[in-house]
Amino acid sequence: MIYKKIIFVWVLFTSCLAHTQTVNEVFQKFSKQYSTSLPLQYKSNYALYKDFDAKKSEQSYKGAFYKNVKNEMYTKIGNTETLNSKTVFLKINHDEKIIEISDPIESSFNDFDMRALLNLCEVEKFVDYKSYWEITLDAKPYSGLSYSKIIVQISKDYFLQKQTFYYNTAINFSKDYRSPDSHYPRLEITNTNYNRNPVNAAIFNSATYFLTAKKQIILSEPLKKYEIIDQRNISNK
Repeated sequence: MIYKKIIFVWVLFTSCLAHTQTVNEVFQKFSKQYSTSLPLQYKSNYALYKDFDAKKSEQSYKGAFYKNVKNEMYTKIGNTETLNSKTVFLKINHDEKIIEISDPIESSFNDFDMRALLNLCEVEKFVDYKSYWEITLDAKPYSGLSYSKIIVQISKDYFLQKQTFYYNTAINFSKDYRSPDSHYPRLEITNTNYNRNPVNAAIFNSATYFLTAKKQIILSEPLKKYEIIDQRNISNK
């Protein structure tokens, strides 16, 4: 009986180890697909649900991602744009009419390695479907993540086609502070229309958004009435 228990535990251990190795391999190839010096673009849809099993979304946004051969990146989520180029990081909030200018975030140029998640999460499930892999990750205790569970779907050509995040902290959806409506929401991000077509170079050019003349920032015409928050080091201005 004890022998059978030992065998059972060993089978479970080796099974989990094999899963981890397979997930590692998928994440490694995924990382190469995103960090290679080739253009990349795709469309995204963000949908926030009140509960883990809710069918109707409370908020939804369209988005886009563009990357050039220099691994400079532009993203758009709803009415917010971000650009991380070799020279500057921009965040443009069109709802609040604010443009934030700061130094580029160097780490993000090669920050496509999802294997870091394995340090913060346990692999609960790894399923090989015909056209994609689905990996379910449970956050480890004291991981510091805002989510209790993350489900990722990676296509067989190693593109991230869907992410589902289950929050471990409640969010108040009520607009009336006297009547709170707190829930543990679920966020789904779906990516489509992947391609390697060249991206318009103007998107990554800071001059598209602002110029500097005599140490004064001059915003482009569409942004000229926006508030400027300049957080760059003096040497980079």
